[in-house]
Amino acid sequence: MQVWKQVDPLMLHQGERVLRTLLESGYSAYFVGGCVRDELMGRPVHDMDIATSAKPEQVMELFERTIPTGLQHGTVTVLMGDYPFEVTTFRTESHYEDHRHPAAVEFVDEITQDLQRRDFTMNAIARSLDGELTDPFQGWSDIREGVIRCVGQAAERFDEDALRMMRAVRFSSVFGFRPVKSLWRALIQGRDKLTFVAMERVRAELERLMLGPNPLRGLELLRRSRLLHYAKLPFKEGDKRSPGQDGQLQALSHMPADPQELRWSLLLQGLGISGYEAEARMKVWTFSNQVAETTADIMRFDEAWGEIKARLGAAGSDRLRRSWIELQLHYGQMISQLWLERERQWLACQGSAGKEALLRLNEEEMRWHRDVPVHELKELAIRGGDVLAALGQRGGPWLGDLMKRLLQLVAVGDVPNEKELLLDYVKAVVKQNE
Repeated sequence: MQVWKQVDPLMLHQGERVLRTLLESGYSAYFVGGCVRDELMGRPVHDMDIATSAKPEQVMELFERTIPTGLQHGTVTVLMGDYPFEVTTFRTESHYEDHRHPAAVEFVDEITQDLQRRDFTMNAIARSLDGELTDPFQGWSDIREGVIRCVGQAAERFDEDALRMMRAVRFSSVFGFRPVKSLWRALIQGRDKLTFVAMERVRAELERLMLGPNPLRGLELLRRSRLLHYAKLPFKEGDKRSPGQDGQLQALSHMPADPQELRWSLLLQGLGISGYEAEARMKVWTFSNQVAETTADIMRFDEAWGEIKARLGAAGSDRLRRSWIELQLHYGQMISQLWLERERQWLACQGSAGKEALLRLNEEEMRWHRDVPVHELKELAIRGGDVLAALGQRGGPWLGDLMKRLLQLVAVGDVPNEKELLLDYVKAVVKQNE
């Protein structure tokens, strides 16, 4: 009997209540899929799926709180305590439409028949309430050997659901497993079927790959297989790559996975894509507006700061400090903070050549970032109405320009953020222009 070690005890308790209720009602029931796989691998288990011989309507009769998640496929979500459990009737599937959806589902009585329809051997293991494994396709052995193998014929599994090819690459990347030759051969031969899969689903798999512990491994497998060439989400290297961009790609695995924009900005720049291309491209790829815009802004900040440094030269220059602050005001405190985090992680994995000077500059950049006293007009000690009252003038476009100028002066430290001093400055400017 094996004991769960990777599951939150409260979730396990509630999951076992679901299983026990099914068993006491005369049905077969097992934990299946990712929770069993992750437990065997020593990885944290985040949710627990259950397979049972009970039909969906029978499941709904047994439990007080249920959601008919996908009755046509036999799935009911059972709410037990604070945890949801997907409970799915043993089933087989026949004839997949458009390499994605089964045209027909047939409920069956045996767990082995249900496991036979699954994608990979490591995901085709069931675990009983007492900890016994049902493993007809030697998934536990494949986990120990570190290989990805399809259940049955790989070509058939990919023909049924073309997204499984992306999942194979993602699992290889995240787990560090090796695709067996038969799987890789079937993937190469069937990669054109990925054109039938919605962009959102391909992008979701790519996101999981990118946020895993070794995204470079997954990206290399995608490059070798040319899978994304057949997706509606093509990643093509730009025409203007530089040696530094290879360093950006190499730094991917050192970058925190959260926020994800740090890794995406490095990847896109490493592929030779500019910040001004990135936002529109990511939105076409169905990324959220927030992820697309933040990623692009980090890239634009990096490009603009690089141009400024190339123009102004060495660290320690007051002009360089002022340019940093202007850039920070333009893109906002959050973007400059994200860029600093990205730069810090990037520097940590660089060689020794020139690193000392870059680290000194990075320390200065962080100090400049912290010392900026204001970022928005509302943080100024005066308002537009104060300016109009002091000058006895009517508003207009000039007032907005003046307020922005005051914000910049306060940010760089030329004028203290005090109402009377700011009004004195305003009056002096107006008098000078008369």
